[in-house]
Formats: sequence, structure tokens, C-alpha cells
Amino acid sequence: MAKQANLAAGSAYKLRFDSDEQRQMAEAIDELCRRHASPDAVAGWDAEGRYPAEAMRALAEAGWAGLPVPEQHGGSGGSMMDLVVVLRALGRHSLALAQAYYSLWVLGAEAFSRLGDERQQAEWMPRIVAGEALVAFALTEPGAGSDAAALRTAARSSDGGFVVDGQKVFITGAAVADVIVTAVRTQPAGDNPRQGISLLLIDPRAEGVTVRPLSKLGLKALDLCEVFLEDVRVPERDVLGPLDEGWSALRPGLAGERLLLAAICVGATANVLELALEHAGARETFGRPLGHNQLILDKLVEMRLALEAGDLLACRAAVAVDDGRPADVDASLAKLHATREYVTATREGVQIFGGYGYTNEYPVARHYRDAKYLEIGGGASEIQKLIVGRSMGLGA
Repeated sequence: MAKQANLAAGSAYKLRFDSDEQRQMAEAIDELCRRHASPDAVAGWDAEGRYPAEAMRALAEAGWAGLPVPEQHGGSGGSMMDLVVVLRALGRHSLALAQAYYSLWVLGAEAFSRLGDERQQAEWMPRIVAGEALVAFALTEPGAGSDAAALRTAARSSDGGFVVDGQKVFITGAAVADVIVTAVRTQPAGDNPRQGISLLLIDPRAEGVTVRPLSKLGLKALDLCEVFLEDVRVPERDVLGPLDEGWSALRPGLAGERLLLAAICVGATANVLELALEHAGARETFGRPLGHNQLILDKLVEMRLALEAGDLLACRAAVAVDDGRPADVDASLAKLHATREYVTATREGVQIFGGYGYTNEYPVARHYRDAKYLEIGGGASEIQKLIVGRSMGLGA
């Protein structure tokens, strides 16, 4: 049986809520996860590399899939701060579940509501609300790395549509998705490689599409895939957003992505702190609790400090988005800090657990394997530093 701390936060740390309603939202997620994402269930997903389908269904049945969908499309139209609260709560129970909720529902809802035409919105938005559609995004390519605009996957015009050839890599959820929003080049790269990019809706079951899950270090319950595209036919009606302006269409969503990934890390770091606190209080060394050792206490206090700072940064960025103010720099600061401190917390957590922390009997080992992904996905830490540096008048 998986070893897990009692998830009553108590006074171990203090996270931000803007209203009693948001606090109740977090409590509702906690209750749902106790039933559908228990410590044993989460450990099982990880050990078996199994997508948390039952927990995702439970979230949809409780109405949470509709939170990022605007009210005019049948959703509840949650604010960015609402999404921070929910993803933070999910991250506290399961990083994989939180990442699946974000990558396959939140991202899709944002893209279709902002870029979709009436037909696309009518087709996909109700399915997202019902939890019946999973939407993956395919942007990154081999050799392109963080320079996403340098993509080579090409779509040539043919018979009133497009024929697509190319390859994508590190695509979250592609193996379970119902549609993949795919960035392709519809015009040759000129002086500005960010021009001539379009977004196409590609059925992962279509002829010519091959999806290959990658074996990876952590986040075992959610696939990360290569996607091969060979003579894949896409009708013109499946262009999402303006043709040849896909990069400009993607940019407005980047701040939201970064701050919400930060929120997931805040929740996961909270769990690491809870696990470490419980162990430090229960484990005795040299005749007294481990946590009474000043060196261990230092680690725990540093965890709390980093956790609460990351939460405040994510919330500040969310409030800016909700107020309609620019949030790119705030979001990058939040992601840079929260992802880095989650990695640090897992390392210190394993140290506090000692030998036990190195075994998969304790969830701190899973956190240690999972955490690194967040420093890379959604824009690597180095990219966030470039964004912040440029805002300070530094860098190219």
C-alpha cells in the first residue's frame, strides 16, 4: 500500500483564496480526489503507466470539465484565478491528473473559444463540457527545441484542403486525444519564420497519422508522444483560426499556460511539504523526532517559503489576466519560480525521507521523478529568463 500523508493542510502553509467560493471549490476537489484519486490509485497509475480515465470521468460528471468553457458555450466560464485554485488542488493529489485536466481540457477550451468558428465551437465545446473530448496540442518538433517557430511540418494545398507531412515530438496526451491541434507551415519560411504558420485540427486516427508514446522518466500516467504525419489529408474547414497566422494566434495563450503550470507545481509542492512534515514528525532519530533537528527544520521552512512565494506569483499573474492586463512577465516569473522550487522540494523531500525516499513505496520518489518535466514543458526555464530579462531591457 502506498504511504501518504494526511492531506489536511492545517497550519503547515497558507495559500491564497480570493473568495469563500474558491475555498469551497478546492474543498470539493479534495473530496472528489479522496474518492477517485486516492494515494493507492495514484500510485497504481504511476506503476502501470495508466491514464487516469476514471478520475477524469468523475471530474467531468461533477462539472469541472466545463469550468474553462465560456457560459455561452455551455460551460461555467471560470476565471483564471478559479483555474489556479482547481489546478492547485488537483496538483496536491496527483500531478498527472492535474496535467491531464490542463493539457486536454483547459488548453482545448481556450483555443476553441478564442479561435474557433461557429461550426467548430458547436462541435467541440459541448463535448469538452461533457468530458467527451480530449484535445492535444502538437507544436514542438525534433531539432526545433524551444524555437517553436522553426517548425518544418508542412501542409500543401490540395483539393480544397491540405496534405500534411512532418513530425512532432513531446506531445502530451496524443495517445488518448480525440483531436490534435497541430501547428504546420502553410507558407515557406521567409525573413520572419513565425509567419506562414497555421493550426490544423488533425484526427489522430486518420490515415497517415502514427502516434508513438515515449518512454520517460516520470509522469507515467500521462503519455508523451511522437506524432508522425505522412500524406495526412485535412479539409479546409479544419483550419483553426486565421490561415498563416498561427503563431500570432498561439501567443495570447502562453501567459495562461505558464501561470497554470505554476499553479500545478504549487499544489504538488504543497503535497511534498505535507509528506515531509508528517515523516519528520513521526520518524525518531537519536531519541527525538527528526523534525527537531535544526538542519531538517531548515529544509521544511525553506519549502514553505518557496511554496507560498510561488503561489503568490501565480495568483498575481492570474489576477492580471482576469483584469485584462499584460501578464507575460508575471506568468514567466511564476513558472520559473514554482517549477524550480518544486524540483528543489522533491530533492530535499527525498533527503528528509532518507533511504525510504528512494523507494517507490513512498510518493516522494514519484514527485522526484515527475518534477523535472515542469522545468522543461510549457517553455523551459531558460526561455522564461529570457522573457523576464528582456522586460528589464536586457538580452536580444
